[in-house]
Amino acid sequence: MYRPVPRNEISDAVAHLRELHRQLRPSNDRERYAFERRELITKNLLSNLRRTGDHPTLSMLLEVADIFSLTIEGAHRLFGYDLDGIRECDRRLNGGRTHIVDAVAFERDLLVDLPLQLASPEVFASDGTLRELVQSWQRDVPMRALKGPAWRRPGAFYVHVGTEDSLGSSLPPGSMALVEPIDEEEARQPNPRSTYLLQFANGYRFSPLRCVHGYLTSTGQ
Repeated sequence: MYRPVPRNEISDAVAHLRELHRQLRPSNDRERYAFERRELITKNLLSNLRRTGDHPTLSMLLEVADIFSLTIEGAHRLFGYDLDGIRECDRRLNGGRTHIVDAVAFERDLLVDLPLQLASPEVFASDGTLRELVQSWQRDVPMRALKGPAWRRPGAFYVHVGTEDSLGSSLPPGSMALVEPIDEEEARQPNPRSTYLLQFANGYRFSPLRCVHGYLTSTGQ
């Protein structure tokens, strides 16, 4: 999750990134401004690195990512942080309760399997497992391919199903679920065969099997 990185190792990496960007000569005012800003921030960073604390501020990490064209994960890794490790720690500490999880892909070069052929639209009209929704897969695709509106419906998010608080639902405890917004008509008259994410004062729960209309409307969604 975190390993202390010697200051000289960070300095060498920053200097290397600066030299890579110096090979690209600015061709317009915007690029010249970015070049000058990068040189100034790099100089200040290298000068102050030995006097900074063990952990950089978030604003510094974001600035480093911006000037050196790094991903957020790459900037954190430069200073010894493993964001995916932090996510795994969150799962272990908070896995008992149902909670929203960050779906940002930090490790962009990670090879994953992506759907190649989906089931018919009728299958997507109701809740289903991944095996029912995806008929075939494309293998070893870099994580960076998961971008753009085609991969996420507006308003959708991921939830980790708690191992202790959602035992009555049709979703396996500990699994990941994609939650999508519903329209106003379904909000007024929920489908008793669907599974809904309900929000309570102390957290989230998934509706039990075949929830009745009154239960869903009285607790919200």
